[in-house]
Order: sequence, then C-alpha cells, then structure tokens
Amino acid sequence: MRVLPAWLTMLGSLLFLFVVLAFIFLVARGCIATQESTQIRKYVTGADSLLSDSSDLGNGQLQPALKRAGGEPGRVSREALSRVADRSEDLYRRALENDEVPPEFDDAHHYLVSALGIRAQATARLASAAGGDGGRFQQALAEAVESFRISDGIVRNHYIPAVGDALQEAGHGRDRVYLEEPEPFMDYEEVGFEAGGASVPAQDDPNALHGVEIVSVTVAGQPLYPGGNVVLTGSDEPVFSVTVANGGEVPETAVPVEVILNTRAERQARTVTIERIEPGGGQATVEVSGFRPGQLNETAEVTVKAGPVEYEDYTQNNTLTGTVTFGM
Repeated sequence: MRVLPAWLTMLGSLLFLFVVLAFIFLVARGCIATQESTQIRKYVTGADSLLSDSSDLGNGQLQPALKRAGGEPGRVSREALSRVADRSEDLYRRALENDEVPPEFDDAHHYLVSALGIRAQATARLASAAGGDGGRFQQALAEAVESFRISDGIVRNHYIPAVGDALQEAGHGRDRVYLEEPEPFMDYEEVGFEAGGASVPAQDDPNALHGVEIVSVTVAGQPLYPGGNVVLTGSDEPVFSVTVANGGEVPETAVPVEVILNTRAERQARTVTIERIEPGGGQATVEVSGFRPGQLNETAEVTVKAGPVEYEDYTQNNTLTGTVTFGM
C-alpha cells in the first residue's frame, strides 16, 4: 500500500481546513445580512403599524365621536375622547420606548416620536376640555386640529423621506415597498365643528403647542447618536454641528443650544443661539466650537441641549448625551 508523503497530507489537511473556514465565514456573513435585513423590515413595518393605528384612531374613533355631537360641545362624550387620548399616549410611549431601532433609522425615528407625541398631547388636552365650557372646548378643538395637521406634515414631509433615505443608504432600497404613507389623522373638513379654519397661534400664546427637539448631532463630521461614542483622530477638532427641529405650532426665536464637554481637566460649556425656527417641523443647524481637546485616549462625556423654549411642556427630546474619545 502506497503512503502519501507527510507534506502532501499536511497540505491537504490545510486546504480542507481553509475550505471549511471559508464556508463557515460565508454562512455567518449570510446569516448576519439576513438578520440585518429582518431587523430593518421589522422596524419599517412596525413603525408603519403605529402610524396606521394612530390614523385609525383619529378617523375611526375621534372623528365619529365629534360628529355624533352635531356641533354642540355639551354633547361631546368625554369618555370617548379619554379613550382616544389614552390610546394616543400608548402609541406614543411604544414609539418612544422602542429599543430595537436600527442605527440607520435613528434620525427618522425622532420624527415618528414627535408626530405621535404631538397627537398624544393634543388629544389629552381635547379630552380634558370635553364636558365643560363650550367656548373652552371650541378653542381646544381648534388648537387640536392645528396640532394634528402639524403631525401629518411631520410624517409626510420628514419621517417618510428620512426612512426612504435610510433604506437607500443601507443598501435596502428594495424594502421601500414596506414603506407606506399613512392617512392624515382626521378628515378636517368633516370634523362636525367650526374648527377647520383655526388661525395659527401667536408665539407668546401659552395655550399653543410649543416644543423643540434635537434631530441630529455631529462631531467633526461624524454622527453622535444617543449613548454613542465618536472617536476623534489626527487633526479632528471637537466641533459640534447641532440640528434642532420645531414640532410646535408657532415660530420659535432665540433658541439656545448648549454643548457641555466634561474632560478630566475641566468642564467646558459653550452656547450658541438659533435666531428662528419655523413651526411644523422646521429645522435649523448651528455649529458649536471652541472646546479644548482632552488627553490622549481619554473618553469625555458630552451633553447637548436645545431650549427649552417658553411654554414648552415636553422636554425629554431636548437633550442628547454621548461620549467623545480623543485618539491618536
């Protein structure tokens, strides 16, 4: 019986091992790609479900409850409006507390949270005004209609395009088929009350919806996500570019944007003011600089804060925290 040379046997074993490892690598890579694709589709379809449920809530429950009152505030069912408000709050909380948002959709998700938050706040105010003074309810309804229209605009003009861009950048453009633009929250011409022609509130109106939020932050051109870290290398400078959106009903002026950088040596705080942000999802971007870098390989905490503006009730989306590492 002829025996193969030892070196040939070893070469064959190494070749076999290489083939096995290559196979394992390709399978693992395929599994990771499949998992990523599944997560993206899960997010897009889940967000679509939240928006569809919200639209169904407005068109299927709130609008019929208002129409049944026949234009008479005293006949509006406070119980029915409270159910709508509770459900709106639940949808908003589900979006806000979603911890499975793929990184590619962080920016888009802020718009989803803002739109559902505006609806939750508006329905809560409307429910609290039901069953009381007729004039107060009419005013609350006019303000709610304006808020609902703003939320529709945020979804249509900001959220949907942002998700489409994220899908394209992630190489999942074909998954746009899962992205559907939901119906408006209500048919505002069929509310049943004289609320459709409400005028835009004044900037100093405490009853108007006021609210700004941080949309995105970059450090030396690199995105800083909530809880994330940016590594600065070479000639990178700790220069922060902050984009702020106005989800309220009125223009906001003199909006402060503060960046705090906590290095081992000192706490550095810099503030820049945005002159004006238009309502209904308008955005403005400012640059905050003048920070002294930390020590080599030091990781410093960063806090970015926008506002709050006067009469702003909800401020949880005004602050973003993360870290910056000063590398080689």
